[in-house]
Order: sequence, then C-alpha cells, then structure tokens
Amino acid sequence: MHDMSFVGRSFDQLCFVVEDLDEAVETWRRNFGITAWSVWENLSVGQTEKTYRGEPAEFEFSVAYAFAGELLIELARHDSGSSVYKDWLDEKGVGPHHIGFRVRDAAEYAAAEEAYVARGISKAMSGFIEGSGVGLGSCRWGYFDTRETLGCYTEIYYLDPELMISMERMKRGEIFTSPPL
Repeated sequence: MHDMSFVGRSFDQLCFVVEDLDEAVETWRRNFGITAWSVWENLSVGQTEKTYRGEPAEFEFSVAYAFAGELLIELARHDSGSSVYKDWLDEKGVGPHHIGFRVRDAAEYAAAEEAYVARGISKAMSGFIEGSGVGLGSCRWGYFDTRETLGCYTEIYYLDPELMISMERMKRGEIFTSPPL
C-alpha cells in the first residue's frame, strides 16, 4: 500500500458549505473575530478539467477565504451544476464539508490521488485553475470521498509558488477582491 505520510504533514484547511457568503462571513466576524475575508464570486468560472463523480462536469461556486492562525477557513457556496457542495446542502444542510491537505506540487498531488484510489477512496469532484501571465501560478484540487471514515470529504491540493506568496499575504491580513491568479 502507498505511503501517505507526505499528505499528513500539511493539514491546513477547514471548509464549510454555506448558502449565503455574506451572512457566513458576518457570522465568522461576529463569533470568532476573523475579519480579513477575501470573497471571490464565481471562482470556478474558467477552471478546466472539472469532474464530478468521475465524469466531466460543469459546476460553479463562490468562496470566502480567511485565516485563523495558520488554518485556512474556506466558506463555499454552490452556484450551479452538479457538485459535492450541492449534494451536501441537500443531504446535510450548511456546515463542515471538508478538511484540506496541501501537497508540495503536481507530482505529490498525483501520488496522493493514486494512493487514495488504490485504497478505494474515490475522487468526488476536482478542477484545475491555470494561472495566466508572468508570476501567476496554478492550482489543482480534488475532493476525495472520506465521508464514511471521517464524516466529511478530504481535499488534496497544490499551489504553485507564486500562489503561496499570495496565501502568506492573506495570512497577514491582506484582502484580495479577486483571486490572485
């Protein structure tokens, strides 16, 4: 069986599915004092290689990101199409949806995907964000169906080094009004 220790070293994200981003951001501001939210409408527009349950898919979603210390908090809103966000809302309503593990690069992402599939853990949804222009990086992400063992999905993703710089800026409280892609 494939060694997965490289995935476990980088737990850094917790995602909640919400119906209203503005309301959810305000709840987090009021209840936890987290104020530096970057809200990105239509984040999935222009993404490629989108899949849902093993098939090519068209889905749209919007997000809000903020940091609580070193932990990235993601609030995700389903906008259209078939997605695990929509499934979650239909089955469970709003609430915790996935935990995220950032791997170093495309090679580690491929190794993690291979290891999950070898364990019988299917990829439920995925996509690729390709950076454009000088100094703008890419991101590949996939949600793996660990609901039976964890009660939620597990996201594996990587960010090119250029995007890591933007994440560090967000961690320091800088707000982006559009994705730094």
